[in-house]
Amino acid sequence: MEGLSMLNNKGMSGKDNSRFRFLVIFIGYVIFCGLSQLSRVVYPFFGLVVLMGIALPLVWGRLTGEWSLMGFSRRNLGESLLWGIGAGVVSGIIGLLILEERSVADNLLQQLLIGVPFWLLVISPFQEFFFRGWMQSGLGKVLGEWWGLIIANACFTLWHYVSPIADAAPMPLGTVIGAASTFVAGLAYGYAFMRSKSVVAPWLGHAISGVVFVMVGAMNFIQAMR
Repeated sequence: MEGLSMLNNKGMSGKDNSRFRFLVIFIGYVIFCGLSQLSRVVYPFFGLVVLMGIALPLVWGRLTGEWSLMGFSRRNLGESLLWGIGAGVVSGIIGLLILEERSVADNLLQQLLIGVPFWLLVISPFQEFFFRGWMQSGLGKVLGEWWGLIIANACFTLWHYVSPIADAAPMPLGTVIGAASTFVAGLAYGYAFMRSKSVVAPWLGHAISGVVFVMVGAMNFIQAMR
């Protein structure tokens, strides 16, 4: 708490400030990955991953006041929506190109009624709040926007391999093209965040790409719930 207060009030030197920020980001990422790996064995633990992905950035913003830096503001909302749609289209196309099987589900309406709110309110925000809103913005403040984008996105890509997503992802993560496509899709989200200065853009973009997977039958929420 004292460190965060000093960070907010610039009570540290620039070098100490950077070290403290790196340390917090590193510890946060390790815990996030550790819980994700554990949830592959004990799946209910994934709820803690989702909770951490959403709560940690919000707590950080509350303690430091860095809401604007993390993109939690109403500025550029219209522009953010456009960037989000663009990122979603790009990542959706990438997904369509590498999927081995694509077919519209017979129960598409039911799938969308479950999939759209699930992607928009759960899957996308916990990842985008954590990796773009919190990690990318923090690294960008110290290293510059481009390095923040690249490093946070590398962490985002690697995280997929320690989480339950590695076992259930519609994209072939076990292949080089699967890893590359995940990285490029993440770049689209991160770039949208960098340009719009709003977490709304990657949040919307990631949700759109997820809905695309639902529409082409790559994700079956009805079967998963049985």
